[in-house]
Amino acid sequence: MQSWVKPAAILAGLSVVVWAVYSYFNPPAESNPIVVEEGATIVTVLPWETVGDYIDPNLGWVHQQFWGIQPMRLLLEEKDGKAALKCETNSSASILTRTTDIEVGDYPILVWDWLIEFPISSTMDEATEEGDDHPARLLLKMEDREGGEYAFEIIWSNQKYEPGDYLYIGDFAHYVANGLDENTGVWQHQEVNLMEIYREIFKRDDYPLLKSIGIFCDSDNTGVRSIAYFTDVEMHAK
Repeated sequence: MQSWVKPAAILAGLSVVVWAVYSYFNPPAESNPIVVEEGATIVTVLPWETVGDYIDPNLGWVHQQFWGIQPMRLLLEEKDGKAALKCETNSSASILTRTTDIEVGDYPILVWDWLIEFPISSTMDEATEEGDDHPARLLLKMEDREGGEYAFEIIWSNQKYEPGDYLYIGDFAHYVANGLDENTGVWQHQEVNLMEIYREIFKRDDYPLLKSIGIFCDSDNTGVRSIAYFTDVEMHAK
């Protein structure tokens, strides 16, 4: 082997690593946000007709992956007669995000159905960073009129939290919409008031914009398996 070949190969490998790190911390620009059609009372915020093409940023989807962690497995399937997005983890985690531009004050009611087939089964405390895994979450990012950003999660609780509870890990808030093993295996219909949650967490009385909503399933900390299904994710006018 010529003397320059090995250094060149090493340099090429390092370039891939550097590019991967750069891409993770600088994802491609998001585009094509979901906006409200004039006169609409319901906005579908996760349209299944495009979810299969989430790798195309022009559709507004971004599959956010974490450095060194395998992503969740995503499939479009029918579950108990419902067309749904299946999210499966096995010591893995990622977020499928859809960009939006919706006035939360006008469409404050978030509605969706979810089914947890395999919950997170672990002795690790979900209220700690070490045990911070959930079979299903919705990650919401909002923005005020000055460009300030506010994020929180709506979660399926693993062990001890009841619907309506707030779980804080550090300064980051999680609103518990449902959970516990006795509620797994069947579709659960959920409705939450995003304005009420926003005001409770951030102690603000303004009316923000919803800038993105993501499906986030993870079991990388606990090292177990989980399966969740989502469908009919909508925002309803007040």
